[in-house]
Parts: sequence; C-alpha cells; structure tokens
Amino acid sequence: MEAVVVRTAGEHVQVKVRSTGETMPASLRGKFRLEESDFTTPLGVGDVVCVRIEEGLAVIEEIMPRQNWLVRLDPSHLYRRQILACNLDQALLLVTVEAPFTPLRYVDGFLVMCEMYGVPAALGFSKADLPLSAKAQKKRQDLIQLYQRIGYKVISFSAREGRGINELKAFLRGKRTFITGLSGVGKSSLINTLIPGLNLDTQPLVRTTQRGRHTTTYSALYDLPEGGEVIDSPGFGEFRLGEISPQELSHYFPEMRSYLTRCRFNDCLHVDEPGCAVREAVEQGQIAASRYHTYLALLQEIQTFSEQ
Repeated sequence: MEAVVVRTAGEHVQVKVRSTGETMPASLRGKFRLEESDFTTPLGVGDVVCVRIEEGLAVIEEIMPRQNWLVRLDPSHLYRRQILACNLDQALLLVTVEAPFTPLRYVDGFLVMCEMYGVPAALGFSKADLPLSAKAQKKRQDLIQLYQRIGYKVISFSAREGRGINELKAFLRGKRTFITGLSGVGKSSLINTLIPGLNLDTQPLVRTTQRGRHTTTYSALYDLPEGGEVIDSPGFGEFRLGEISPQELSHYFPEMRSYLTRCRFNDCLHVDEPGCAVREAVEQGQIAASRYHTYLALLQEIQTFSEQ
C-alpha cells in the first residue's frame, strides 16, 4: 500500500498510510542504503513509498518516482548529498534583516537551489512587527523591491500580530510548501499560527549573539486546516550546491539569462572575460551588485569543489 513520508530524523522515519490516514513508524529495507550510499539518507519528507505493515511498523519496500526534490551537499560529508524535501509545489524562505540577520549569500543560495531543481521559490520577510533602525528598515525595503523586480513572490508578515497572514495563507492554500530559514527567523511561530493547536517549540534569540536556537531537530510534514501541506525543516546554516558546473550557474540567476547570449564568448563565466554582457549589465545597474557578488562567491565554491 502507498504511504507518504511525513517525518525524518536520521534513521527515524514516520509515514502516513494513504488509505487509512494512520501515521506510524517506518523502517527502510537495507537494499536502499546500499543503492543510495551517496546520500545521507535515501528518503526525504514528501516521498511517496510502498509499504508492508508488520506489527505496527511500516516496512518501506519501494520509493516511487519523484516529481521533484531539493538537494544540497551535506556540510558534514564532502561528497554526500542530503535530500531536503520531495514532491513540492513551492518553497518559502523566511528572511530577517535583524535578530537574526539573514546573509544575502544565504538567500541567493536558496534561490539558486530552487531554480536548479525546478521548484518555484518565494521569500517571506518575517517579524514585520519588530521595530527597526532607519538603516535596517531601508535595507529591508530595498531587498523586498530587489527580489520583486527579479520576479520572486515576496510576502511581508508578522506571526505575532497577524499582519500579512491572510496573504500567506492564500499563497500556501492547496499546495505543498517547503519552509525553511535560519534558526530564529520565526519559522515555528509561523507554523503555530497557521496550524492552531500544533504548539511547536519556540525559543527567544541568544542575547549575546542575537542568533536563534535550534528548536526544530527533524523535518516534518503538516496538513494545513484550509488545505495544503507545509514541510517544516531544521534551520539550515548554508545551502551548498552540488550537481552543477561553473558554466551552468548563471542560468539559475533569472536576471542574467537575457544577457548570456550577448557575451562575446559562449563559455563566458562573467568574471574578467572581455565583451561580457553580464558584467556590463552590473556596471549599468541592470543587475544588482549584491546578486553578482553572490554569483562570484558561488562560482568559486563550485570550482573549488570540482577540483577536489
């Protein structure tokens, strides 16, 4: 019978059986570990699996073909990959400019990953109720306008005050959405607001560092009351990209695509080559300098990885 993986925490897996709606622990047959040894685990939340029930345990016998997935290089294993979530309609990254600060390298790394795997991405600027300095407020507004100009959906909201929550609910309704962000951006608070009674653990920021504590230690899928599902994930510290060549990277920056055919050289990496249309667009302000700097940082990371 078919089931959906609704929780993963290392070797601990839970599935929901589609025919009964029952959630139960699951185990994975050893053959999958051998076949998928380049992954930290061959399963991701959202996977559809075929199971056999044995004394209250779902034995996973087959992993069905995936519509899509999000995958990153595992920071603790240089050559292994980590499945973040599967069979998604969209992904939402929560962003804050203060308490904690979300680096643009983190934001753009997430967006590139979603572009790579064909998952529509959006940004949620959380904690809209918090007072910000004039400098931080301007930065927040500038970032919102930047990503909207590129073409990404951007929603500003406050889980505490309910501001923007109706817009967010409309965005999530009827879809499966992967939600992530740095620890402390308000992910658990948001999901508690969306799903009354869930009561995920929340913690204040660490006073000395203004960084979040890890309150989510596993990935889990939850049903939304108004239809749709959200996949809650631990706060990832970075999105290291795998399965990508240096020549491909610029294709995952939407604002660069229209300039790629205008470069003098077909294999232009947009670093210091003569006749580069991308660098010219950056100099003219048509491509944001912050995005180009992220591109260069990611390019260097990919080149370094390919040489190892």
